[in-house]
Amino acid sequence: VYKNKWSDLENENDYIASESSENDLEMQLNAQRMKNKNCLGRISRAVINDIAVKFEGSDQYKRHTGQYGKISALNQVLIFLWFIGHQTASFRDSSDRFDVTMSSLHRIIKRMVIFLSNLLPQVITWPSDNEKIIIEQHFRENSFPNIIGAIDRSHIKTDKPENDPDSYINRKGYYSIQMQVVCNHTRKIRDIFVGYPGSVHDSRVYRNSPLSNHLEEKCGRYFLLGDSGYPLKKNVLTPFKDRGQLGRRQINYNTKVTKNRY
Repeated sequence: VYKNKWSDLENENDYIASESSENDLEMQLNAQRMKNKNCLGRISRAVINDIAVKFEGSDQYKRHTGQYGKISALNQVLIFLWFIGHQTASFRDSSDRFDVTMSSLHRIIKRMVIFLSNLLPQVITWPSDNEKIIIEQHFRENSFPNIIGAIDRSHIKTDKPENDPDSYINRKGYYSIQMQVVCNHTRKIRDIFVGYPGSVHDSRVYRNSPLSNHLEEKCGRYFLLGDSGYPLKKNVLTPFKDRGQLGRRQINYNTKVTKNRY
């Protein structure tokens, strides 16, 4: 049976589960002890509930039946979110915390990853023509017209790969996989490309991304802002290289690029 394993979560971002009856083995959400009662970490309760509803209607959930019946869609979402939010937690730690077997935990994580990945085309979308106008207006108000987003990359830390581990060591000295994203003025991701080893240069990741091949048709008359790691392209604006010889206008331009990218 599921016991009170939701208590004492880090930073008081916890949900307390209890049995609802002898025959009901699903964890029930009875209490929230959080600073922000509407959030679990950085995710709002409304978003969590929305994910749970969509997950409950998915094939990944409908195909799942365990020895003691189904764990509710909401509780599977919560277990998954807690697990990915605690990088130092092992499978055994997490399974003990929620009184599920390690095999059950593995299946929950696997089906949630597949489910959320399948949602990507619905969630991460390129701005529509109307959205471009709104985004452009924001950048225009910050003294940089005709911009609809900023492009940059981030590193996802990973364990040492078995094959060719050296190529995964980034310039900060740890193993990683690269993620290239385009964000709008609200920091919402509008395009994503993941998979290159950490040592690969930004420009190469960009050249091999699907976005690179379709950027002109996606942007039209608009531009993206990139840092000096990106190549200057028809629809990608980057700073002037500063070798100590820049004029006032070029320095001012670089300042505005940095401010708007930030």
